[in-house]
Amino acid sequence: MIEFCKYWIVGFSIVVFFSSCVSHKAKYRGSWAYSDKVDQAYYTVYLIGDAGNVAKGESSNVLDHLKIELDNADSNSAVVWLGDNIYPVGLAPEGSPYYSLGRHRLLAQLNTMTNHKGQKFFVPGNHDWYTYGRVGLRRQELLIDSFLLNTPNPNNQLNYFLPDKGCGDPQVVELNDSMGLLLMDSHWFLNDKVKRGDQSVCQVSNHKEFLDQLKEEVDSNKDKSLIVASHHPPYTYSRHGGKFSFKDYVFPLTQKIDWLYIPLPFPGFSFNKLRIRLSEQDMFHPVYIDYRNSINSILDQKGRSIVASGHEHTLQYIESHNQYYIVSGSGSKTNKVGLGKGSQFSIGEKGYVKIIFESAKEALVQFIIPGQFEGQSNVAFEKRISLE
Repeated sequence: MIEFCKYWIVGFSIVVFFSSCVSHKAKYRGSWAYSDKVDQAYYTVYLIGDAGNVAKGESSNVLDHLKIELDNADSNSAVVWLGDNIYPVGLAPEGSPYYSLGRHRLLAQLNTMTNHKGQKFFVPGNHDWYTYGRVGLRRQELLIDSFLLNTPNPNNQLNYFLPDKGCGDPQVVELNDSMGLLLMDSHWFLNDKVKRGDQSVCQVSNHKEFLDQLKEEVDSNKDKSLIVASHHPPYTYSRHGGKFSFKDYVFPLTQKIDWLYIPLPFPGFSFNKLRIRLSEQDMFHPVYIDYRNSINSILDQKGRSIVASGHEHTLQYIESHNQYYIVSGSGSKTNKVGLGKGSQFSIGEKGYVKIIFESAKEALVQFIIPGQFEGQSNVAFEKRISLE
């Protein structure tokens, strides 16, 4: 019996190890070459998510690197913060012992844009909703708007946090005559609790109205190049997509508390397989599947678009359903990641994404890891794409 258990445990460990195939290292499917050759930038978009976890009183290498980029960018540019702007929960009320840390984490991101002449956008993530709900989200929105109204604004931008007022409302913002940015709150769609409040100030109040509004916005901008930005990625090949590390299986409690190394391999295996179907934050949950399929169906009728998200603490580039999917959720946290269907690149390091449009239809997508890939201007991967 003892020998059987030993063999069973060894076999279990081998199966788990090889089924995970995730790490922090860069992974590529196919070859690529760094060029950084752009004749002339028509428009530049920066994408960064899950950046709200800097230490109190500090900035970070990623934010410092991004600030230099934004300081040098002209008005034909935009930066999009893809949610989870404050960890671990939303912005506490003034007077709360948690307020100063939340405010600092938000200001660390806002300070990257003090000299930025382009447009600036935030969308909410699930952590921005936690604990304080819509009230905390509104506090965050007002702080963001009041700060950014005092930064360079040659594009006459008035609203920086979208959707506003805790609504889900999909909304296209015009970047220029040929390009649009579609912003929406994916957590509002996925989570029932946040829809229980008063929705009278919102354009949409349920899933059907959300998808109808999304279709209307896409149809109204079908001739524009479109970047869709929300927090939750339709596709991901890390924890939220069912790709777990050996540590996640054997020490599952470390997923919640970093130092809690209690070996629970068998419960851990069951927990991981169940969580991706029981949590609406994971891509095999029925509501998440509906979210992904609905977005794909609506976008497929338009043609190629860029779908940008955070949520997963990784950088990933995926091509599927005739769309370009970018995961940029490692602004302040990292996780192990693998490759999956449609993947061309993934890495579990802190960084952000820069999209350099040479025209409204042609662009170079760069995945930037500050402090690494020094011989390639910190570019871990790049891909030329066409939105024709």
